[in-house]
Amino acid sequence: MGTSSRCCIISWLLVVACSVGASLCAQTPLQLQLVATGLQVPVLVTAPPGDLTRAFVVELPGRIRIVRNGVLLPTPFLDLTNQGIVSYGGELGMLGLAFHPDYATNGTFYVLHSGFPFPRQVLKRFQVSGANPDIADPASATTLLEVPGIHGNHNGGMIAFGPDRMLYVSTGDGGSAPPLWPDDPQNHAQRGDSLLGKMLRLDVDHPQPPLPYGIPADNPFVGPGDPRDEIWALGLRNPWRFSFDRLTGDMWIGDVGGFREEINFEPPASGGRNYGWKCMTGSQCNGSTVCVCGSPSLTTPLFDYGPPTSHSVIGGFVYRGVAIPDLRGTYFFADWSMVKIWSFRKVGAAVAQYVDRTAELTPPPGHVLVGPTAFGEDGLGELYVCDYSGRVFKIAPVGNPLVGVAAYGTGTAGCAGPHAITAESSPVIGHPQFVVRTLGAPANGLGLCALAGDEVLAGVDVGLGFLVHVDLASPFFVLLPQVATAAGVGRFGFGIPPSSNLVGLELHAQSLWLWPPQQCTPTPFGWSSSPGLRITLQP
Repeated sequence: MGTSSRCCIISWLLVVACSVGASLCAQTPLQLQLVATGLQVPVLVTAPPGDLTRAFVVELPGRIRIVRNGVLLPTPFLDLTNQGIVSYGGELGMLGLAFHPDYATNGTFYVLHSGFPFPRQVLKRFQVSGANPDIADPASATTLLEVPGIHGNHNGGMIAFGPDRMLYVSTGDGGSAPPLWPDDPQNHAQRGDSLLGKMLRLDVDHPQPPLPYGIPADNPFVGPGDPRDEIWALGLRNPWRFSFDRLTGDMWIGDVGGFREEINFEPPASGGRNYGWKCMTGSQCNGSTVCVCGSPSLTTPLFDYGPPTSHSVIGGFVYRGVAIPDLRGTYFFADWSMVKIWSFRKVGAAVAQYVDRTAELTPPPGHVLVGPTAFGEDGLGELYVCDYSGRVFKIAPVGNPLVGVAAYGTGTAGCAGPHAITAESSPVIGHPQFVVRTLGAPANGLGLCALAGDEVLAGVDVGLGFLVHVDLASPFFVLLPQVATAAGVGRFGFGIPPSSNLVGLELHAQSLWLWPPQQCTPTPFGWSSSPGLRITLQP
């Protein structure tokens, strides 16, 4: 049995064991860290692909703000509040933001907002300013799609690029107002001639005139007649927030149900699903005859909850960050009205490790959760909670749990004494930039980082007077330059591919430093070396 197979079995056994009870697998304690305050109804946090320093916050009235390295920038990235184009109030406003997969090179992003004539949802394309990467060009707006609404509520409004590079757009059923109850009185969610109550899938890179976007050839309803070609899935009431698991590509949809709140799960490339509204609400019949309740053609939710605790579910994300390794694969979601936050794992077709996180995720002193409006995800996969109070919080571990890294050997001391080597986070698969950190390096000094498949525990002198703890003859060996900071800290980073076949693979790192003669000469040739760092890739 190979290493990969053993690791997969071990991972499976851990999931099963943890699902039996929390006592078998204690989880890292969590906290909410305040990221930004003074915002006006933040409803989303996201980041361009590969951007590890900035998080973009959407404000419902029509602004996008930037948090860079934990600091809220004073100038909005985009401000549409004074242009008279965003209809704001209640469930209306700027609802969605998605950066193109090639944003780093093309500077293109997409916004969905409520617009005029009221009510309607408008999908637009924008460009970043050529002069300032922290400012968008409002004059670059191009309208791609307008979806007329009915009552101004149940708008959906999430947009996101899937792993297939297609843009997905969620729309609500258009809502209703008394005495038109139950909701969706005109049955838009089940009608093929309407884009309301749907998940849409668009190809924004290959327009098909006269349409300003393209219809993917593998959309499930492509062809003459209804349902409309843009539709990917139907039967949704108010899919306010959906997300893609950045590792597996699975789609998770939080659908505000009114009677029962739903979390729907959709594997990749499985379009054409009917989630049942309005003949079903969650897993229960709704007394409607628009379709057959319980029909095999309908997809029931992975998880739902209802009266007397049913209110407004806030769909979240599967955690794939780097700071809390034992929670990777855990889905976080919330309820706006109940001011609750939960999490669970999907194990097969069932829900396991269902945890009420509300008490644990209490804001720091002086702050309070009024009502979580949305979750968000940054470039590293860390999760955020937006609150109606105007605050954004980050879900963070208590302490700095590291797994999969261990120092070995002794190295050779430098002029500042022995080096210390560690990692800034755990080496999880899909990590966009795993960083090895070395202390005690020469200030602003030059060095090398050695990365190899095999280790030399006792170390070997290659003739330069310092100990090398990586095997220069191992099948995998890389030697790259690095520069220390003025404080003598060396940092070397590399990406870890998102492949489950890599789980359990061991890498070995070591830092080597050349000291200037005017400072000292720790060895005859002026070199020092850190201990080795054993890096075991985690699921």
